[in-house]
Amino acid sequence: MKRLFLTSLCAALAFVTVPFAQMRVVPLDEEQGHVALGLVLRHLANTGIFMHTTAHPDDENNGLLVMLNRGQGYRTALATATRGNGGQNEIGPEIFEALGVLRTGELAALHRFDGAEQYFTRAVDFGYSFGIDETFEKWGRDEIVADYVRLIRTIRPDVIVTLPPTGNAGGQHHMASAVITREAYTLAADPAKFPEQIKEGLRPWQPKKLYHLAAFGFPGEPPVTGRVTRVNAGVYDTLLGKTYNEIGTEARSMHKCQGMGQLLSLPAPTTAFAASYQLVETTIPAQLQKDEASLFDGVDSSLLSLARFAGARAPKDLVDGLTTIANATQAAQKAFDTATDEATMKPLVDGLFAVRVLRRELRSMAGVDEAGRFEIDFRLRQKEGEFQQAIVLAHGVKVEALADDGVVVPGQPVKVNVIVANRGAGDVAIKSVKFDGFDPSTGSGPVCTMTAFDGGGFFFPGAGGRGRGNAPAPVPMPSVRKDQVAHCEPTLTVPANARVSEPYWHRKGEAGRYTFDADAPFGLPMRPSPFYVQVTLALPGGEEVIQGLPVQHRYEGDIFSGEKRSELLVVPAFSVRVTPQVAIVPESSIRSTPVRTAARPEGRALQPSTVDKPSAVGRGRPSGRPASSSRPASSVASGAPSSEREIRVTVLNDTTGAAETSVKLELPQGWSATPNEQPVKVSRSDESQTVRFMLKPSSSVGAGEYHVKAVVSSGGQTYNRGFQVIEYPHIKRYHIYDEADATLKVINVRTPSDLLIGYVMGVGDQVPPAIEQLGAKVQLLTAEDLAWGDLSKFTAIVTGVRAYERRDDLRANNSRLLDYVFKGGTMIVQYNKFEFNDAQYGPYPAKVSSNRVTDENAAVQAVAAHSTLLTTPNEIGDAAWKNWVQERGTYFLAEDKDSRYHDVVQMEDNFPYNKGMKTGALVEATYGKGRWVYVGLGLWRQLPVGTDGAYQILANLISAGKK
Repeated sequence: MKRLFLTSLCAALAFVTVPFAQMRVVPLDEEQGHVALGLVLRHLANTGIFMHTTAHPDDENNGLLVMLNRGQGYRTALATATRGNGGQNEIGPEIFEALGVLRTGELAALHRFDGAEQYFTRAVDFGYSFGIDETFEKWGRDEIVADYVRLIRTIRPDVIVTLPPTGNAGGQHHMASAVITREAYTLAADPAKFPEQIKEGLRPWQPKKLYHLAAFGFPGEPPVTGRVTRVNAGVYDTLLGKTYNEIGTEARSMHKCQGMGQLLSLPAPTTAFAASYQLVETTIPAQLQKDEASLFDGVDSSLLSLARFAGARAPKDLVDGLTTIANATQAAQKAFDTATDEATMKPLVDGLFAVRVLRRELRSMAGVDEAGRFEIDFRLRQKEGEFQQAIVLAHGVKVEALADDGVVVPGQPVKVNVIVANRGAGDVAIKSVKFDGFDPSTGSGPVCTMTAFDGGGFFFPGAGGRGRGNAPAPVPMPSVRKDQVAHCEPTLTVPANARVSEPYWHRKGEAGRYTFDADAPFGLPMRPSPFYVQVTLALPGGEEVIQGLPVQHRYEGDIFSGEKRSELLVVPAFSVRVTPQVAIVPESSIRSTPVRTAARPEGRALQPSTVDKPSAVGRGRPSGRPASSSRPASSVASGAPSSEREIRVTVLNDTTGAAETSVKLELPQGWSATPNEQPVKVSRSDESQTVRFMLKPSSSVGAGEYHVKAVVSSGGQTYNRGFQVIEYPHIKRYHIYDEADATLKVINVRTPSDLLIGYVMGVGDQVPPAIEQLGAKVQLLTAEDLAWGDLSKFTAIVTGVRAYERRDDLRANNSRLLDYVFKGGTMIVQYNKFEFNDAQYGPYPAKVSSNRVTDENAAVQAVAAHSTLLTTPNEIGDAAWKNWVQERGTYFLAEDKDSRYHDVVQMEDNFPYNKGMKTGALVEATYGKGRWVYVGLGLWRQLPVGTDGAYQILANLISAGKK
């Protein structure tokens, strides 16, 4: 019995002390009570502002941001040049602009740990760049300098830290952002520079110091010379119970689509990994003559330092007012350290009163000019908000505003549940509850009368609704007593002209710089929600506190993500989406030209029976949507390629009830559809229906690009756009829109009939629909297929992008695939990252390298011109390498691979940092009776946008095993 008891006790203790994996990381924004109050108090006495500039999401020093904001109370801002849309995605299908939205969401997620504000410039991440001049040319150097000047004038930082301006650590976007930041540091103070910003209301500003990152602090880095400040973020914070670096790794783990490590920092010596920053610009000459202990050495950021903006002889009223505020913050901090949270209330209320008095007096204070008033008030306004936040926390007040729906359409009624919970000792009077963003007839003024529930029953504010047990009837309450929860639940209306919730930045084609909507706040991650509630409270002490927050909708994510929240997302009544977005039609299928399937001698290309025509393909790309949201992208499964293509149109009903409408297609000349119109009938909100059309070109249609549009009409309005949902457990829900437009590409590509391709899905993989577009049948291989299925039936087996990184079953059964090749099969391995080097997965020794060619127009030379990969059934000439987007390829096989591997092509970038011919982009090897092929070419990026040559190369790859 005792043993059973001890065993049970040990199991119980293990359950208590070893948290679940998803509970290891809790954002600091989720903290309440004592810790949250302590963090706000650190900000009250600090008026310093810090700005960190980088090129991409994940370039930031997360531990530094945590230390400065959460630890030392500085206002911190991260100004990222791009949104990272040119990178890769290791968790899902988003690429291009959708990836930029995902990475924007990940930055928002990590700032819940470090507390920094996020801003962006108009620069586009157009992919890895080896040339700073290329970066300046595509971004527009003057334009992005202007953006950083605008952000400096808006944020008004005292200290700026940027990346190294030289070298090639991770590409020239990093260096370009550092060079541009240094230019902006100087120009921001000159009112003659970018005068349009001054006319808009911005004011010149000169930061005091600019640093370049000189060393990350990793072991083995070379010593750094010059005026260097070493910053140690490994300091332990007793309030938080962790070091700043430990919290920084929690924040950094939010960069999940970039494959960021998920193992958190373990305890380490406090001096480990101290980053070094080189001082390169300063307005404080004395700082150049001495060693520095911190980035803010020589910068007075106390409350009393605000008097400097009034000149050498600051008015006594200003100094006295600032002294009163400073004394209140000191008293609040002392009470927090030595007494109770409640003991901070009086000095906090006194401080809030003093801030408000000084802001009023400042408007007419003699001895302070208009520019000085602006600078002082700019910082006091922030202090007023922080004092209010601290008072609410000290009194244990919680305010929520939850809507019963999160995806709304213009004109829709929404019930909003406003909750005020009082956990403090004294009463809280609710002076008013006002709403913004809703129809003015219901959304303005004190339209919400609070009622309270306590004792004798229960009150459950749910996901937009509430449940009551045996509670007494609620009555209007002028105040909320201790442990009472008051609420009101008015029904408001979304305005009929409400704007759809979507990104405010837009990219045209391959432009290197976004266009921002003129009415959106410049550089914010997203346009702020218009739906807002403002609750005015009167707490003990007499001062009114305004608690403002966006209206949210809470809902259950999947079983692992738990509760999720989203601001209200406005969508059109009907969302219309078309798949596939790019449909490929072989020109030979229109002409009924037979396709040769017999093996032919190497070096002898198939001669087309029709004259090649120039392709009309442009360099535009879709907004990140997969080529097909469901696997069958065409009606072609096997047999000779057909010229018919199936287009599917999905109509999502977001109105509040049933709806009937129809879908019409707008066809290009020479194309017909069966039928041309389809009815759509849905019975409820959130229901969708997919209708199908068969499109067929006439015999007169030639090679080129054609567009078909889908249109839905209802209630006198037309709808021709649809949204893609971008949401993961670690980020909020976002929508990105594109036109209901399918691109029909008639290209000169040939594929043998009756191809059966086995496919091992990778990460963010859109290649299978492209294979089906060529007339082949694709079977996605499961773990069971790889372990004991019949592999011999496949013409070829293709592994998806980074499949060896993510597919345990692929790594475990790789020997079966090599045996398939040895017996005569063809295996095509698309690019992998360095995880491919953990074992010997190829038939002979070879490793993946970091070699890449980033110029999408780089000349490609045939090394093995007679290889059937370049000749059969399509001859791959110069035309096949035209109109590529972003890059040629990445993660090529290393040059020291086994001699039994043979390069098919080679290519070279014309950039100083990537000199030399690169091999390993397309490699083949004979193994037994079969063929093993490695593809570092970026087909996965080219196929969704319809690059002609990519489809011709793909056709040759999947045809290589045809006997």
